[in-house]
Amino acid sequence: MKVTKEKTGTCEYTLNVEVEPERLQVPLRQAAQRLSKRRPLAGYRPGKAPYAMVERLLGKELIVQEMLDSIGDGLYEEAIKESGLEPYAVAHMEMPQMDPLQLKFVVPVQPEVKLGDYHSIRVVQKAADVTQAEVDEVLQGIRDANAVWVPVERAARLGDQVLFDGSGTKDDGGKTEQKDVSVELHEEMVPREFGQNLVGMKPGESKEFDVQYPSDFRDTNLAGRHVHFEVTLKAVKEKELPELNDELAKSAGPYESIAQLREQIEAGLRERKEAQARDEALTQALDALVEQANMEYPAVAVERETRRMLESLSDRLQQQGFTLQGYLDMLKKTPAQMLDEMRPQAEKRLKRTLALAQFAEAEGVEVEPGEVEEEVERISQPYGDRAARVRELLGAGEPLRSVRSDVYSRKAQARLLALATGQPEGPEKGMESKA
Repeated sequence: MKVTKEKTGTCEYTLNVEVEPERLQVPLRQAAQRLSKRRPLAGYRPGKAPYAMVERLLGKELIVQEMLDSIGDGLYEEAIKESGLEPYAVAHMEMPQMDPLQLKFVVPVQPEVKLGDYHSIRVVQKAADVTQAEVDEVLQGIRDANAVWVPVERAARLGDQVLFDGSGTKDDGGKTEQKDVSVELHEEMVPREFGQNLVGMKPGESKEFDVQYPSDFRDTNLAGRHVHFEVTLKAVKEKELPELNDELAKSAGPYESIAQLREQIEAGLRERKEAQARDEALTQALDALVEQANMEYPAVAVERETRRMLESLSDRLQQQGFTLQGYLDMLKKTPAQMLDEMRPQAEKRLKRTLALAQFAEAEGVEVEPGEVEEEVERISQPYGDRAARVRELLGAGEPLRSVRSDVYSRKAQARLLALATGQPEGPEKGMESKA
């Protein structure tokens, strides 16, 4: 078999293969036999028709295609071995000539990455300062969550909770009835004018007013409709906030005092800010690593990453009880359009992945078996009674390789961040993959 190699694109080679006719005599006859067995020829038992008769009645091209279905993979593997190429994905095969047989394999090969002077990368990780105003804001949220609604005998104001009965006549003549409806009055109510008309009413008062509902209103029976309402206000309640004291702290969790609750809030805010600052610094370092690097990759690598992103979106939607098709229908987009929109981000992610992988190799990053076991344990712990089953599922095959890959990526990111910030290399468990 004669194999010639030609570079025909970025990380793409074309192998031109010519196969000796004598090598194909037996495979051709075997292919003809299989064809005549599936499609018996008149006057012959299945699989017993002479080769010449099969070729005359069915055509040589059909026989050759049948033969390639059987030995094509072997010919490809032999050509790859002889060429010395490292395929990145399955090659595309063509047959430019049938007699003598010539094949063409378009082979995407492994990406090539040459890093720049990554030791010169410098980024600044922001300080995770927490102000008392931020702590107070969280405390206010806790007070709001523990507030009670107290009836009052006065006109309704923004921030109050009101109870009303209402009946409406739509512009198409249809009716809508609302009985014992309780709502909180605020500026963001939709439609806004409904709440505005309730402000100033007292318990027992009635009022008529018109409302125009937006076309995207959640209730399709009212969406886009102009409605004339007759409303009777039945009750007004105002929010009564609890005191900011030790009792509130105890109701909010395992805290003995408001001071302890403040400390915990401050620690939580600082931890989140540190994680955000770390993520921002890592993103800057990764972008600098990519910018310094020279890299080539086959077009199929971008397509693969784009489809991986779409599959990830589909998985997230399923976890929330939705489907990808339903999501696309809502956006009025096709899968192809969504892939087109995702492609630039997919290429950015691919570049980060390639650069980080080369960096990890240059830095000698390794993953110990114990680190993988620790990660499997960390993932499975939240599943409670099902933790043992989760550990079992993650303990072998592709799931285990995926866990190891995640640990490897996080270790590489931690190494890069430490180098770029000049800080000691810290734990990488809390880091989200940016590649």
